[in-house]
Amino acid sequence: MKRYLKLISSLFIFSLLMGNVEAQTRTKTKIKAAPAPKFVETNFGNPSSITDVTDMADSNRAYNSVKNLIDEHVTLTYDDNTFRGNEPLRKGDFIVALNSSLSAIKNFAVENGIDSMMNANTTAMGNSGMTASDSSMTNPSGFTDLEEGSVYYPAVQSLMEKGVTAPFTNSKKLDPGAVMSEKDVYNALNKVFNYDKSGMNPYATSMTRNKFAMVLNNAVSTKMQEQYAMVDQKNAAAEQAKQEEKAKMAAEMQQQEQMKKDSLNSAYQAEQQEIEKKALEAQSKKKHKK
Repeated sequence: MKRYLKLISSLFIFSLLMGNVEAQTRTKTKIKAAPAPKFVETNFGNPSSITDVTDMADSNRAYNSVKNLIDEHVTLTYDDNTFRGNEPLRKGDFIVALNSSLSAIKNFAVENGIDSMMNANTTAMGNSGMTASDSSMTNPSGFTDLEEGSVYYPAVQSLMEKGVTAPFTNSKKLDPGAVMSEKDVYNALNKVFNYDKSGMNPYATSMTRNKFAMVLNNAVSTKMQEQYAMVDQKNAAAEQAKQEEKAKMAAEMQQQEQMKKDSLNSAYQAEQQEIEKKALEAQSKKKHKK
């Protein structure tokens, strides 16, 4: 009887243990099988000023950077008027911001008539690294995960037309939802803008959108300072040419005045000579009559 009871007790304990193991297995299987949240594209906004951005307080460390970039027409915010600075930077957002930054610099150059100077200066647009290193990276349709209707498609196409391939590390996939590391961001900005890597944390697996705004603003501001210097150079050259033209016209007028004076003097001298000649002739005739 005791042996029978002992056997039943052992079987009961064993069933409890097996039930616990099965429950743990189901839990682990359920956790393991949970799908990762799918990345969803978000449309971008075009605020007229920083005051339109609803989640940017002036106490935010990135406030001035976001303000400057918005003023330069760089695309950073979303169509719901948010910036979401604490979120990690996604590759698609980086590509859109990078393309709009290059367009802002180019537009400023065209508006101020220094585009030819900028093209002649290889540092003006960071031409180093702008040549495609992969001949297959010439058309956005080559990416298997990028559809023509994607919000990122125009920016990808525009960058490729400019010859910028720095953000495209894979010729088959764009992977717009991938989180950008600080190293990836700084490497791309260094190739496109010749922007130095001071302040980079090589061990950071991601960069927040706040920090990206500050870094991008520094890179764009550096290029805009180069643009302003070119405008000053152009204006100085134009002023010098104006002064030279003015001096040339003054010299020509002076020369014409001198020529006029010389001509009048010559005519006066010729007239005097003629008068003297006639006077001598008159005196000569008078002597002959006597």
